[in-house]
Amino acid sequence: MTEHWDMRNVLRMTAAIAGLICLCPLPAQEIITPLYRPLADPSLRKSVSSAQAVLAEDTLDLPFVEDFSTDQTTPDPTRWAPSDALVNRSYGVNPWSVGVATLDALNSEGSVYAHATLSPIPFEADSLSSLPIDLNLPASDSVYLSFLYQPQGRGERPDAWDSLLLDFYDPSQKLWTCVWGAPGDTLRDFRQVLVPVTDPGHLQRGFRFRFRNLASLPKNSDYADLRSNVDHWNLDYIRLDKNRHRADTIIRDLAFSAPLPTFLTHYTAFPWSTYEAARSKLEESIVTATYRNNDAITRNVTRSFLVRNLLTGDVETPSDPTAMDLEGHAATTVEFAYLFPLDYGVGDSVVLQLEAALRSDDFDLIKGNDTIRRTQVLSDHFAYDDGIPEAGYGLRGDGTSNGYVAQEFNSYDPLTLAGVDLYFNQVYDSLNLDYFFKLLVWNDDEGLPGTVLHDDENDCSVQYSSTYPGFKRFLFSSPVEVNGVFHVGWMQYNKFLLNVGLDKNNPVPGVLSYNFQGEWVPSAAPGVLLLRPFLATGTSAAPGPPAVEANLRVYPNPAGYQVRLGLPEGGPISGSRVEVFDIQGRRVLFRELLDDGLDISGLPEGVYVLRLHVNERTYRQKLLISR
Repeated sequence: MTEHWDMRNVLRMTAAIAGLICLCPLPAQEIITPLYRPLADPSLRKSVSSAQAVLAEDTLDLPFVEDFSTDQTTPDPTRWAPSDALVNRSYGVNPWSVGVATLDALNSEGSVYAHATLSPIPFEADSLSSLPIDLNLPASDSVYLSFLYQPQGRGERPDAWDSLLLDFYDPSQKLWTCVWGAPGDTLRDFRQVLVPVTDPGHLQRGFRFRFRNLASLPKNSDYADLRSNVDHWNLDYIRLDKNRHRADTIIRDLAFSAPLPTFLTHYTAFPWSTYEAARSKLEESIVTATYRNNDAITRNVTRSFLVRNLLTGDVETPSDPTAMDLEGHAATTVEFAYLFPLDYGVGDSVVLQLEAALRSDDFDLIKGNDTIRRTQVLSDHFAYDDGIPEAGYGLRGDGTSNGYVAQEFNSYDPLTLAGVDLYFNQVYDSLNLDYFFKLLVWNDDEGLPGTVLHDDENDCSVQYSSTYPGFKRFLFSSPVEVNGVFHVGWMQYNKFLLNVGLDKNNPVPGVLSYNFQGEWVPSAAPGVLLLRPFLATGTSAAPGPPAVEANLRVYPNPAGYQVRLGLPEGGPISGSRVEVFDIQGRRVLFRELLDDGLDISGLPEGVYVLRLHVNERTYRQKLLISR
C-alpha cells in the first residue's frame, strides 16, 4: 500500500489523544515487556561525529538511496548525521530488505530520555537526519522523497497519541517544517509513502530531511519498573531523487529480507570442546535464506552459498548455484545444503562464515543487500540468542519474591561452567539497578529443573553495560560441573522485574521455565533469554598472566576494518601501545596509539588477541575480524 503527502495525516495525530489507560496492579506472573536495544559505544559515536562534521561542509548529490542493509548498528555516516536511531535486522516484521532503522524511546546511550513524559503526553524521542543535500533544482524536475514505514514491528505498539513525523529543512531560513506524519498504530505490513519536494525554500543546496518520533511512557505509577523502551517505528528503502511522479512506487531491487540463520538446531553458539560429541544432534543438513523481488516484473534469480573457515581460510561450496524465476513483489525461501569438514584436534575454537548471494541485474537500486553473511563461533559458551533483545523478561508482582527462572542447555559431554553472561535492559530512572538476585544451576527432571547442582554464595545486582552487545559477566563462586541436560538461572529477592533481555527472533520451545509457587512451570514467553553460560576452561574465562587484565573494551567485535579500544575503568589511552597476535601466537600488528582507534584493514579475517599496554598494566581481549 502507498500513501501520499497529506497534511491531514498530521492533523489526525493531534485529534488522536482521547482519554487515559487505566492499569490495575499486577498479580504474580511472568512478564514480557518492550525493552532495551543494543547501541554503539559512545566513544565510537564521538569519532563518527567528527567525521560527519567534515562531510557536512559539503552537500550530497542525488540520488539519495538507503535500505539499512549494513551490519553496523549506527546509520551510515556518509549519509546521516549522528543519530539515536538503531540500524538492525531484528525489529522489522517481513521487511522488504534485510535491515531497518528503528526509532523508539531510547537515546544514544541506551537510556530512556531524561525528559520523557507519561501517557498521553508525548515527548520528542529519536530522530534520523540526512546530511545536507544539493537540491538546487527547479520544481519542474519533480523531486520526490519515498520511504517505507512500519509501526511496532517486533517491538512495542505506539499509542494513538504517539507519532512518526517527517520534516524538511529550509537552509536559507534555517527552519524545519513538518510535512508528513502518522499516528501510532498496531503492527501491520510496511507501507510506502511518497512526498513531493516543491517548496522553493526546500529546493536549495543544503536541503535536509529528518524522521522523528513522539513517544510516551506507561502512566500508572504501579508500573514504574515497566517504563522502558516503547513506541517503535521501522523505516526502510528511503529514496530521494528527481524525475519522479506520485505513481513512482516500484522499487527495482532484489534483496535478502531476513538474516542468514544458524546451522545449529536452536543454538547460536556452542562450546568447541564437546562439539564432536554433539555435532550429529545439533547440525542441520540445510541452511535457508529468504529473499524478495521488490520489482514489479518477474526476475530470474541465481542463488549461491559457501562456507569459510576464518581461521584456516578453507572454503567449501556444498552445492552448485541454482536459479529460478520469482514474480514481482513476491518473496521465497531457498534451501542450501550445508556440509563442512572439521578438524577437532586443532585449536580451542572454530569460526565459520556462511555466505549466501544473489546474482542481480545491473539496474538494481541497491547492491549491498544481495549478499548476507553469518559468522558462527564454536568457542567456550552456550547461546540461543542473536545478541539483540526485542523485549524483556522477568517475574513481577506479589508472590514473586524468591521466585526462580531457569533456561535449559545440553553439554552432551562433561563440562565445567565458570559463570554466565547476562543482558539487562535499562528502564526509566534505572530502577532495576536496585534489584538483587543470585545464580543457580540445576540438573534436569524431564525437561524442567530438578535438584540444585549449585546455589551461588554471592548475591548479585542488575548491571548495565555501556558497550554493544551489552552483556555483563557474572562469575560463579566456584566452578560447576555439568554433564548432559542442565538448567541455569536465578532466584530474585524482589517482586519486581529484573528485565533480562528476551530474543524474540529465535523462539526455542520448552527451554525456559519459572517457579514462584513451589512448582516449575514452562514459560509462555515468545523467545529465549540473553543468558549465556561460559566454561571455566574457555579462553574468555581463563586467567592470564598476573599483570594482564582480560577486560579490554573492543568495539565493534566482530569487526571489519576499524575498532575502538577502551579501558574498563575509563580514562585516556593515547600514547599507549597495542599488540595484535594471530591464533598461532604470532604478533601481526604493533602500534603506538594517538587516540582510541585502531586500523585493522590490513589483517585478514580470523580470530586475534589484542594486548594494550598502559603504563605498568596490560589489558587483553579476543577480536574476531569478519567482513
